[in-house]
Amino acid sequence: MEELAGVPVHDIAPAAVRAAPTSVFRGGRVANAWAGAETTALPFGHPEVDAATGGLKRGALHDVSPAGAPDMASATGFALACAGLLLRAAGRDSLWLWVRAEMAGREAGEPYGPGLAAFGLDPSRLVAVTAGDTADVLRAAEEGLAARAFAAVLIEPFGDDRRLDLTACRRLSLIADGGRATGILLRTGGVPGPTSAVTRWRISAAPSDGGRHPGNPVFAADLARNRLGPVGGWMMEWRIDEQSFRTPRVRPKTQGVGPLAVPLSGRLAAASGNRPSRPSGSGAVVPFRIG
Repeated sequence: MEELAGVPVHDIAPAAVRAAPTSVFRGGRVANAWAGAETTALPFGHPEVDAATGGLKRGALHDVSPAGAPDMASATGFALACAGLLLRAAGRDSLWLWVRAEMAGREAGEPYGPGLAAFGLDPSRLVAVTAGDTADVLRAAEEGLAARAFAAVLIEPFGDDRRLDLTACRRLSLIADGGRATGILLRTGGVPGPTSAVTRWRISAAPSDGGRHPGNPVFAADLARNRLGPVGGWMMEWRIDEQSFRTPRVRPKTQGVGPLAVPLSGRLAAASGNRPSRPSGSGAVVPFRIG
């Protein structure tokens, strides 16, 4: 079994955060996740996004939040895809850290192995830390970034908390820059607050191009803050087979069936089947025809 500073990895995840997790994250036997060839930014694979951002900057803090409550899963998927890019660049034997509030797991669900693998993340390389509140999330995240042992540090508090202010974000940014670690701040269950992150993304769900079968995840990504260039909005498809983003392919519309042209945030998705018009009169029961 693998060990991290003398502690078996599988015994660490998940675990409640202690007041001083330094002994877990800082150890002489932990290798630098950036050992070997270094690249300051990793291409997303989406030409327009790469042109605007220069790629996913390493040694920095990035901010990801859902555009609305229905988009929590999409924002999480986008953050995991970014972590997958980082892990791939660092090597598949690298570790990655996910520090999340206990309430985030209750509301959004716990990590699922096959789902993580679809984003290029090896579940056996995950060090998962569950924290009781935002203060413990931030403390563990700072230690994880300072350890320089993780290809990606996913930081997930939950809800609106005054402790997640601009000062806290600046601390995370400085530690990431000083230790050449990469943090992804995933804000679920709350309104995005001030940030010092290099980029801030607002993510909405978008229709997949799988036809009658499940397709690749597609995100309506709004780059609301970019310290390295312009902002903008793009449709970004995650290519599971190639482990990178791309511009979604446009499928020709068929009669009576067409993809939704807008993100799903804040809307109720309805099937475009044969639905008879509602008869006049109140209290009528309208059947759906399937097939």
